Amino acid sequence: MSDENKLYVFNDTETTGLNTWFSQIIQIGSVLSDENFEVLEELDISSKVLPWVVPTVGAYKVHKQLDSLNSNMSHLDMMTTLKDKWSLWSKEKNLIHVTYNGMKFDEELLRRQFYWNLYDPYMTNTNGASRIDLMVVMMIIANFYSDQILFPTDDEGKIKYKLELLAEENGISAQNAHDAVVDCYLMINLLRVIKEKIPEVWSSAVSASSKEGCMKLLNSEPFCMQGELYGGKKFTYPVVPCGQNPNNKNEIILLDLYFDPKELFEMKDSELKGQFGRSGAFKKIAINKTIPLINAKNIPNLFEFLDVPEKQLEERAKLVKENIDFQERISNVLGETQFNWPAQEIVEQRIYDGFPSEADKLWRERFELAPWAEKAKLIEGFEDERYRELAERIVCYQKPEFASKEMIDRFESFVKTRLFSKGPWLKDRGQTLDQAIIEAETSLTEENSEEDVEILEKLLDHYKEKKSIYS
Repeated sequence: MSDENKLYVFNDTETTGLNTWFSQIIQIGSVLSDENFEVLEELDISSKVLPWVVPTVGAYKVHKQLDSLNSNMSHLDMMTTLKDKWSLWSKEKNLIHVTYNGMKFDEELLRRQFYWNLYDPYMTNTNGASRIDLMVVMMIIANFYSDQILFPTDDEGKIKYKLELLAEENGISAQNAHDAVVDCYLMINLLRVIKEKIPEVWSSAVSASSKEGCMKLLNSEPFCMQGELYGGKKFTYPVVPCGQNPNNKNEIILLDLYFDPKELFEMKDSELKGQFGRSGAFKKIAINKTIPLINAKNIPNLFEFLDVPEKQLEERAKLVKENIDFQERISNVLGETQFNWPAQEIVEQRIYDGFPSEADKLWRERFELAPWAEKAKLIEGFEDERYRELAERIVCYQKPEFASKEMIDRFESFVKTRLFSKGPWLKDRGQTLDQAIIEAETSLTEENSEEDVEILEKLLDHYKEKKSIYS
């Protein structure tokens, strides 16, 4: 992808909680820049909390987005605005979406909440778009280029790599961090430093931002180095691809070249299965995500990071690449050990149950464009029950006057279940409405900070208003 044919979109979100399946995005920052990180346009949009969501005290103490409790646009309008803006930005050039820890959090939230509103969940990696998780790129830098970019450490010497801490360590003001737009600018300013000091690292990340580019990097000569951070400590491995999951083409198997491939070639399939896992020879990666990889030739003083001579690693990589039978065996072993996740019943957790039919794609477009009175009549036209349920939810919370009594009854029952009952929506420190009220009331008796008192009081008002409506 040439520089002149791409633009960067820096994305960050603030949410009601930490559960990526059920928490709601209440602020989105999306900043468009050119290849030199000169800002072209900025989008800052917020949403009112949905009726069935219980916002957490912890989240609001961090981001302080109090307007979301009583005002702001609806969640549907916020996601529609984002969809339309990204579509506009991508008309003439391909977009590379950049997040920080986005592969585990922001990207997953954005996908799910496009899905909740009957939009394409995969806008960041389809139709010419690709994505980069800057936090993963920082793992490469921490392991191989820490003489160029500064990393803060704690008292035990463990590396800390939160975005605001990295920014401050490298002379970038992190004032007002945890605002979605501010965090976008922290990424931009950090990347300006990276591109100036180690442009080859960012160039490699951009090249590998698509599935095709990631495979090209993996197959590059002589081999790649993988750099990871666990518990604030560095871990590096020389790796080469050696298989692909036949049931999921995005899943690739890497062989750690510190293991002698000749010994692996002689193993039985049952023995090879035992080599999958953290301490084994094989590592599973997903080529549709950012992976902390870089070609070994791009690393200055490579020998400093190797436990085996470079020449020997090159010979091992060559052996693996030439042994097609071994690659097929590894692929088959992985396919046979594939874990089948249990079927999910809750619609939010069924985003990956399958792509919409062509008929449902067209029906989604019709539903989006139709006036509200017609939207309610179009609900039953979806073939997929997931979209029928989500469409009914949209009508009931957005324009209840167009919903039937049966629809409203189902909706109110659903809201009460989410607010007052236990379920997967309470994972990752989620709470029922009653639990949230107790926490807020208790915290108010102990809190001294005026700012936190205001947050707790407004959350408590929000909780009690919801309870009065739905109890």
